Amino acid sequence: MTTNLHAIAALQEIHVRNDVKLRPLRSTDAERLLEILAADNSIRDKVTVASLFHTPEDVTTEVKRYHEDFGLIRYTLLKKNNPIGLVSLWRDEGYFGTPPQPDDYGFGYLLDPKERGKGLVTSAVQSLMDTTAKSLHVNQFVAFCDDKNTESIAVLTKLGFKPTNETFPEPLHGWIERKYVKPKQQR
Repeated sequence: MTTNLHAIAALQEIHVRNDVKLRPLRSTDAERLLEILAADNSIRDKVTVASLFHTPEDVTTEVKRYHEDFGLIRYTLLKKNNPIGLVSLWRDEGYFGTPPQPDDYGFGYLLDPKERGKGLVTSAVQSLMDTTAKSLHVNQFVAFCDDKNTESIAVLTKLGFKPTNETFPEPLHGWIERKYVKPKQQR
């Protein structure tokens, strides 16, 4: 049986750095997330979950959905308790129709354009990887990214992810995403 990510206390709130933390996405974050997407509508063309957010009700629907999916947590990235982005953690249960790899964990993210270039997503994903590796058996970390999304590729590169030759059509919209991997570091 696979572990319920929602039942792991260490994954419920993660300190990233001074005044920056991750906590599970709430319906009350909807207005702020929609402001971020309005500030850079191209995020919807790069991040699957963002493409689903057009109204506060859409965010509420996603909050309910991820609470029912024990292999997924969507986090609000907070700076001084103000939502500035979204980071997702998911267990590989057969993404893009591939065989499940239950010891592989993946990430996705988006950030307020005003907060870019400060290392916030890099720090948040690193903190989340560290916490996940301490809390679960991890084979490797994975991410999927369009080759044209240079900002996200830069984040993945800083985090030590390597591109693979595997590409997949994103299931809802069909854009092509490359798989990136990072083996869990040995202690």
